Amino acid sequence: MIDTSAGLHHPKVVAATEQNIRRAAQIVLAGGVIVAPSDTNLALTLDAWNEAAIERAFAIKRRPATSPLTLFLRHPVDWERYTRVPAADRPAVQALAAAFWPGPLNLVLPRSDEVPDFLVCGGSTVALGVVSNPTLQRLLSFIGRPVAMTSANLSGRADGVLVDLKLASEQIGDEVDLILEGGHQGTTASSTIVKVHDGRATILRQGDVRPGDIRDALAGVSVQTGF
Repeated sequence: MIDTSAGLHHPKVVAATEQNIRRAAQIVLAGGVIVAPSDTNLALTLDAWNEAAIERAFAIKRRPATSPLTLFLRHPVDWERYTRVPAADRPAVQALAAAFWPGPLNLVLPRSDEVPDFLVCGGSTVALGVVSNPTLQRLLSFIGRPVAMTSANLSGRADGVLVDLKLASEQIGDEVDLILEGGHQGTTASSTIVKVHDGRATILRQGDVRPGDIRDALAGVSVQTGF
């Protein structure tokens, strides 16, 4: 559950009203960095196509800009636009998206040319997610395209805990443009990360979606663990 007892006193925290969500969308589209809810951590949220915003997000976290950020989509079917998945792997991706999106699963897939190099540090893959949190879903509807997100905390200062409103406000609140409340709807412990490639699925990080769940959704597809 999100602890708002202290975070609510931060001057940049605003309630998730329609007006404030529109305001948050305008800030993101103008190149700003906000904090928004997800299904797991509160997250720094920004325009994935704005390199300066991405660099600022890493500076806020006190972390070198050497790690790819996850691209969060509004609709599960949007993965097709931002990836180039070989025909042999498409049924597996479709099965995982149908089973777990929206929800705490990130898929690592070959990226399309629509994904900017700086978002993925020049890599050949992109991590995609679709969350159920209604505040973020509404935010995405106003922005009109996916956003990049990363947990709203100083690097190495929230290991093993969910980043809630209190922690985000205390650690990085003064450096962002807005902190958008969104309740704890759909909040989970952590997301599972799965890479689909070469006819198999590799679980890179285990979260709320368990290996057995992945195997059930991918009958006939090899599922490995890579952690």
